[in-house]
Amino acid sequence: MAPAYLYQSPNGVPGDITRVDETNVEPAKLVALASVYVQRFGEAMRYVSGGIQQWTTGLTAPDFAGVLVREVPSISGNALAGFTDNIPNPDQIAGLAVRGYVSVKCTAGTPARGGVVYVRIVSATGRPIGAFEAVSDGGNSVALTATQAEWASDGVDADLNAELRIAR
Repeated sequence: MAPAYLYQSPNGVPGDITRVDETNVEPAKLVALASVYVQRFGEAMRYVSGGIQQWTTGLTAPDFAGVLVREVPSISGNALAGFTDNIPNPDQIAGLAVRGYVSVKCTAGTPARGGVVYVRIVSATGRPIGAFEAVSDGGNSVALTATQAEWASDGVDADLNAELRIAR
């Protein structure tokens, strides 16, 4: 039997496109950072020579290229998991949302529609580099401008997912 949502339905899964008709996705090759590829969908990405790469310490708002999104057909890096794994497959072309609406995990604060989006640049417990936040953590995060991204929904669901609008 399907569950009933009495108060709020889930906001989606990190990396899912929430408004298909209004979102632009570009193909891009994942590039490893110190031999490690991005480990999650719905993360902030930057352009590097040859493709896109996850964020790292020392980046600033102008480095934001978009959000790594799930696309079909696609398989994970784990052949046994097939479509269910959450780790992007570095051997396939990835999708980079450069404009539009995506579901992301908000690891700190409570998003407000039109509110400032912060990207984590120093990791903390439960808050990896490249994660999106709704509150500043001083020098540990950078604020994106409203012409880059803003929150498209109020609050988060039970899994801390919220809708982000990428503006370009």
